[in-house]
Amino acid sequence: MEGMFCFDGRLFRIVEKVINLMKLNVLFVVFSLPLVTGGAALCALHVTAVRILRNEESYVFRDFWAVYKGKMKVSLKIWIPLLLAAFVLLFDYMFWRNMDGSLAEVMKGLVFVILGMWMVLVFYVFPLAARMDTSAGTTYRNSILLMFKYLPQSMYLLFLAGLFFAVGLLWMPVFYIMIFAGVPFLAMVHGKMLLWIFKKENILSTGCIRRRDLR
Repeated sequence: MEGMFCFDGRLFRIVEKVINLMKLNVLFVVFSLPLVTGGAALCALHVTAVRILRNEESYVFRDFWAVYKGKMKVSLKIWIPLLLAAFVLLFDYMFWRNMDGSLAEVMKGLVFVILGMWMVLVFYVFPLAARMDTSAGTTYRNSILLMFKYLPQSMYLLFLAGLFFAVGLLWMPVFYIMIFAGVPFLAMVHGKMLLWIFKKENILSTGCIRRRDLR
């Protein structure tokens, strides 16, 4: 029993992870509030969440701030088009929601499909931007290649996000997790899969994914 409650015990590590995820959640929300800085916040979220996953975190704010500040310029170039696309998708859905008929149903379904692709692209593009010193265009290209090369894994990432949200709406304990640490928790879970993909692609050493790698 004593070993479990000591500073190196399992319970202590779990409590420490929970506290760090809650801190990270506050940081992510605060630094995303200007909206245009959401991309830099997503880069910092991924790196810090992975460090928590690997028990490598030191000071959550310091880790988050270092990535946030360092990736601000490239993340703006990546995030602004995605943000505009999100507004277009929202407008399209609001438009077709007020329409009747089979065409409206088809268009609403198409909007949801595109929204799913948008989300998967976000899952890839900001972790890549955080880990690679490439231009926004190259980061987009690499993210799209990864999306389709690892399509089952991409669907799995989307499924996890949807499941977490759905269960959170139906079950109060998960709802509280969503409120206090939801986005960092999901980033940590996603991070495990993304690190597996990145390791297979040797992205950190090559900095680029070749088209012939899709074969």
